[in-house]
Amino acid sequence: MIKSIRRQHAKLIGSNADTTLQARIFHEVSVIAMIGLPLALLVNLVIKVPLVNVALSTAWIVTLAMYINSRYFGRLRLSFILFSAGTNVLMVFNYFINSGIHGPTLILYLLSLVFTLSVMPTRQYLFWMLMNVSFVGGLLLFEYYNNEFVKVSYTKRSDLFLDTATTYISVVVCIGAVLSYLINSYQREKNNALTASLALKEANDSKTRLLSILSHDLRSPLNSIAIFLEMLNEYDLSPEERRFLENNLLNETKNTQVMLQNLLNWTKSQMDGGISVNMVRLNLSNVVSSCLLVQQAAADIKAVAIVANIDPSIELTADLDMLKLVIRNLVNNAVKFTLSGGEIQLYSSYDSGYVKLHIMDNGVGIPIAMQGDLFKLNAVSTYGTNNEKGIGLGLNLCKEYTEMQKGRISFNSIPGKGTTFTLEFADDSKQETNVQETNLVKNQ
Repeated sequence: MIKSIRRQHAKLIGSNADTTLQARIFHEVSVIAMIGLPLALLVNLVIKVPLVNVALSTAWIVTLAMYINSRYFGRLRLSFILFSAGTNVLMVFNYFINSGIHGPTLILYLLSLVFTLSVMPTRQYLFWMLMNVSFVGGLLLFEYYNNEFVKVSYTKRSDLFLDTATTYISVVVCIGAVLSYLINSYQREKNNALTASLALKEANDSKTRLLSILSHDLRSPLNSIAIFLEMLNEYDLSPEERRFLENNLLNETKNTQVMLQNLLNWTKSQMDGGISVNMVRLNLSNVVSSCLLVQQAAADIKAVAIVANIDPSIELTADLDMLKLVIRNLVNNAVKFTLSGGEIQLYSSYDSGYVKLHIMDNGVGIPIAMQGDLFKLNAVSTYGTNNEKGIGLGLNLCKEYTEMQKGRISFNSIPGKGTTFTLEFADDSKQETNVQETNLVKNQ
């Protein structure tokens, strides 16, 4: 019942999507007036002022015509100007036939001003206020100096109270409707502005993070390329040594080019449509191998061995670019905090329906005081064993993007002995197999 009433009300007034606030206010008050004026006619039958019925009937016709002109023909401005002009003329007429200052006309003029200011642009406020005051002031001055032209039309004292009370109630209802629309609209616009502000902040933060990813992922291979070029330029190398460095430089450049192209494509997609996750089936061994191609040169420079022992049959469901980003960051951090001659191991495991990738180093470990805030955005960036500078975002990004792939990230670290990071992803293939087996049993 209530929903049906609301639907009918929305049809009469107009929806928020395709009808302006001013138009909805005009339609709301017009509907109230078209309901209230017949009731006022009934009241007037009791107080017996015949000419008032003429004014009320005319007002009802004018209101209906202007409502139709605005609601169904979209001519709000013309409708309201004609409505205001017509009601002002009718209220002048009503002032003289309905007891002047002793009648309800002045209250109606106040309602007219509130209604006008709620619909008209703010730059026109002064004009409409002056016009309203001019009408009221003119009528009061005329009655003050020409009292004989305005007669009290009430035959009984109770008629005055009844007319004033019903007029006051009608004015309260109309003003309440106008203020309700204004307050609700203000709150709605405020919420929309807050939502837009949060969306803008999120978009800016996302772009900042994406730029940080580029900086974070490109630093290591670019440093390696710079070191290769310096060695070729500054040292007198044998042909074999030069050929070795040139081959490494070529491989590093190609790997960096591929990584940069993938990052740029992925970054563009994120900035165009927001953060999105493209979950596909991936072979974990292949993903890890492609990531190590980029990180191996930096490890070689520090004489850090990287050993990968990934089950070639393990697959998982994840976003390829996000997963690579996480693995590269974790391996890069392991290289950064492992001393020369150290070792980094990457190995896989399967436990309770979860595919796990472990990245273990025997580096300096994480101080106990820093472990609680390790994945937070405001985590303090520290220098690596060769004074490599971080940006303080890598692990926060790892956690964020792992969780966006419906995975989990954890770590175990002993200061002075090393750190192990573990990525966990649910093995969807096992769930699908179980579902298929269950369906097969049911069919049998």
